[in-house]
Amino acid sequence: MSQEGERDDATTPAGDDHPERPAVVDRDAVSAAFVDAAPRTLPEVVDETGVERERAADALDTLVADGDLATKQLQSGAATLRVWYLPATAHVERLASGTPDADRTDALEDAIADLDVPGVSEMMQDWRRDAIRNAWEYLAEHGAATDAAIIDAVYGAHSAGYNDRQQWLECVRPRLRTLPGVTAPADGDDDVWTYVPA
Repeated sequence: MSQEGERDDATTPAGDDHPERPAVVDRDAVSAAFVDAAPRTLPEVVDETGVERERAADALDTLVADGDLATKQLQSGAATLRVWYLPATAHVERLASGTPDADRTDALEDAIADLDVPGVSEMMQDWRRDAIRNAWEYLAEHGAATDAAIIDAVYGAHSAGYNDRQQWLECVRPRLRTLPGVTAPADGDDDVWTYVPA
């Protein structure tokens, strides 16, 4: 046997033809735990996946390095808590459905018709309902979006009588959160809206 062969035998664990397989399995299991924009702590990931703490931490670091997850430190008084979450771009890739759910069309139209929107005329109110509908359609198509992305995609064609993008958002935001399938951002979620298909 050659010296090279002896070295290979010495460094390969007995009975393990794929030494990297556990890392890949851990990464996939940890990645699958992130199905929405909600942040998760390491203990939550361990509880949900059953992956050992150290291996789960390694998988989280790998996912962050690859851009599949983001992480940040949260302060609560003197305590510091590290959380991981899906960045908007990764969430878009996971939830993008191509077209809004057809089954939700009727529920959407009913919800929009019932919205209390500002406006001095019925036409102005209809413009604003249309802007809210388009914001919903953008979110449903992409799966997740930030406030800025929604404004960039919708405001130009559907300004609804607002000369100021922030005022437009103040009209759309509280009403968009009431529409079918929409999960509004929570504090600390970097303003990520998500849409969950029916």
